[in-house]
Amino acid sequence: MLLAAFAAGIWGTVIRPAAYEVRGTIAARPASDMLLVRHEPVAALGMNAMELMAISASPALLDPVDPRPGDRVKLAVRQRDDQLVLIRIEKLP
Repeated sequence: MLLAAFAAGIWGTVIRPAAYEVRGTIAARPASDMLLVRHEPVAALGMNAMELMAISASPALLDPVDPRPGDRVKLAVRQRDDQLVLIRIEKLP
């Protein structure tokens, strides 16, 4: 039973890599499917605070939230190849 649970956990990681939380401020939306974010440190990705992070995103995720420069946001991203892909976005007060 324990072995089956362990195998299921590994399989879930292979199928769906971890998502990482990023908090920051929108710098720009240069394209309908991209955000530029000034972000706080992201320890899980080994990143210090940076001026700009490019995040690929589906317009279907971005349009309802309508992110604008200066908005504080909390994001969930996944690393795919050499880019970060948006999973979730939430405006912060």
